[in-house]
Amino acid sequence: MRRISRGKFVVIVSFFLCLLAIEGWIYNNTDGQNLNIKYESFDVRNISTANVTKKFRGVGNGLSNIIKVEKTTYSFKAVVQDKEAKEEKKEEVVPVAPPVPFWHLPTEMGTISQNPHYSHMAFDITSPRGSNEVIYPVANGVITSIYNDAYGALIVTILHEVDGARYTSQYVHLSRYAEGLYVGKWVSYTDPIGWMGTSGYSTGVHLHIAVLDCALYDPNDANCANLNSFFAYGNKKALEGYWGLGSYVNVPVSWTSRS
Repeated sequence: MRRISRGKFVVIVSFFLCLLAIEGWIYNNTDGQNLNIKYESFDVRNISTANVTKKFRGVGNGLSNIIKVEKTTYSFKAVVQDKEAKEEKKEEVVPVAPPVPFWHLPTEMGTISQNPHYSHMAFDITSPRGSNEVIYPVANGVITSIYNDAYGALIVTILHEVDGARYTSQYVHLSRYAEGLYVGKWVSYTDPIGWMGTSGYSTGVHLHIAVLDCALYDPNDANCANLNSFFAYGNKKALEGYWGLGSYVNVPVSWTSRS
């Protein structure tokens, strides 16, 4: 057998060791193999961009077929700002006050002495304050008449409109009118129109308050063109179960507040 010299043996072994080293280097740096990757954390809320490293296989043969590095910059600023804007945008809840009722009682204090019925489509209301009790409109409206009847009763009538429907309220037996009243004046339910009294045909200090769903003194309203038709219409409504002001607001036996 031919013997290999010691020097040649060392060269051959060194050559194979170099090949193994190159193969191991390629193995550890090609796509799909185990790579040591260093991860860094960052707060995207405090930066506008971040660099992301990608790896891919180069084109070529042999040792040129190795890992190449590409850095791509991504912007996070717009996304972060949009998210912060949505988090900070909070709709303010504004409390909504309950609607004020349209109809009200005509006095601050009152006691019912007579309920509506046929031939008397009205509530009669007395008060412990007597003629010092202020009379208010039962709803917002326009004054349609201020007059004395044949018996001398001081009377005010007001026209109200609700959702296209018209109503008339009539206040009888006042002791005196409030200042500044005139036909055509708009009044709210908080404006005084007079004081409780016993003027006209009356047995004592009280308010006679009638409410009907028609427009008194309107010639185009057959039900309420004048006082005679107003009273006739009131009797007709009474037979149908109509309850005057009580058809629109709770009228207790007695009260100490209009609310």
